[in-house]
Amino acid sequence: MTTFSMVAGKERTNSKTLASIPKFRLKLLPVAAIYGANASGKSNLINALDFLKTLVTTSKLKGKISLQNFYFSEDKNPISKFEISILLNEQIYEFKIACNEDEILYEELIERNSRSEKTLYLRNKDTVQINPNINSFEAIQCIADRSLDRPCPLLTTLSSKKFKPFEEVFRWFSEELKVIHQDSFLIPYDLDVGKEDSRNALLSEVLRSTDTGISALVSTPVSGPSLRLSPSERNELLSTVCCHGSQLMREANGGRVLAYYKDGDLTFSRLSAAHEISGKEYLTPLEEESTGIRKIIDLSSGIVDLLLSKKNCVYVIDGIDHGLHTEINYWLVKRLLENVSSDARKQLVFTSHDTNLLRRVGLRRDEIWFVERRYNSASHLVNAVEFEGLRNDSSLQKLYEEGRFGGCPKLADSVKPPFFGNVIIHTSPSISEEKSQRNVFDRRGTK
Repeated sequence: MTTFSMVAGKERTNSKTLASIPKFRLKLLPVAAIYGANASGKSNLINALDFLKTLVTTSKLKGKISLQNFYFSEDKNPISKFEISILLNEQIYEFKIACNEDEILYEELIERNSRSEKTLYLRNKDTVQINPNINSFEAIQCIADRSLDRPCPLLTTLSSKKFKPFEEVFRWFSEELKVIHQDSFLIPYDLDVGKEDSRNALLSEVLRSTDTGISALVSTPVSGPSLRLSPSERNELLSTVCCHGSQLMREANGGRVLAYYKDGDLTFSRLSAAHEISGKEYLTPLEEESTGIRKIIDLSSGIVDLLLSKKNCVYVIDGIDHGLHTEINYWLVKRLLENVSSDARKQLVFTSHDTNLLRRVGLRRDEIWFVERRYNSASHLVNAVEFEGLRNDSSLQKLYEEGRFGGCPKLADSVKPPFFGNVIIHTSPSISEEKSQRNVFDRRGTK
């Protein structure tokens, strides 16, 4: 069981970057950086969010629910539970769901106010109870009763019927929550490349500011048959284009193709990079650009959303530094922190190995997380504020690189000091967590 939170703690540094929710007396973080060794479990947190998003936004599941269970367990079909609290229209909604590979066993949606809460619906396997005090109660109850045999969340079904607030919660999952993996094939890309508007102007600024040598992106029409998409790929693409407006596709050779809906059918344009050299413009195919350049282009739509757009968004990026120079990572996070305020509703969650961000960006301690793989291969997620004895001037980068927070690979030719703070130290696999010793730093920095 793992808990991840974007609620700010009591730390006072960088308080101007926090989103303020006076109604609930809450402050929310704009950024969360997750560090850990290879195979520590960082991506599993991202995968869990992506699974929940996919489960909610997929109206028709084919076959079994695509759960990937913990491999090192005797229980081969365990129950997986997910809970998420979201801020939507200055209201807090808590969504809970439990399932195994075969069916959804439990589901609940709660609406929280500053002083009270109410359950909008409660589904317990073969029964469902709709709150009788909400609008269209009888119609919602009837639809819910007939939907219990479907292998999809009740939230998905009710939102398709345009009932509020179910439709709005569903829209948060489908539109505001963006999960981007290192190997993502389809990337949300709601920019109309080549058109003159403020979003594309910022895209050009992003490309210039990150020293890519590219002044703009140019799109050239390409026929659909030449892309050789399989029927299943085309159907998936059509579905995502209808949802997001346009999608960026990665070609096997490294090229990028923008897919969008026009004149009743899918339309495609291949992207090229424009370079201005000695007053002349040269176009190069993206497959000729470096891996880092293509990564920036893949992320550019998200960068525009985070830095310019006024719409709410939560970007979750696995391996944000993959293929990117550390200066670009620094530029992105720094610009985001400079552009958020108390009324902003934007968040960026990312995994990274770039420890320079711990020193240069000035992240709050509650914005930093570490993932450690325990002796039984289970992942443990811990927030930096849980470590006792840290001074305000402590170098988090240095302490992390020394292995004091965990989340670092344990190389055979190196011996590192044990962890401190609230991280439990196992002297042998047979010792239980309750009997483990904890080390802390005193004011002099000694153990």
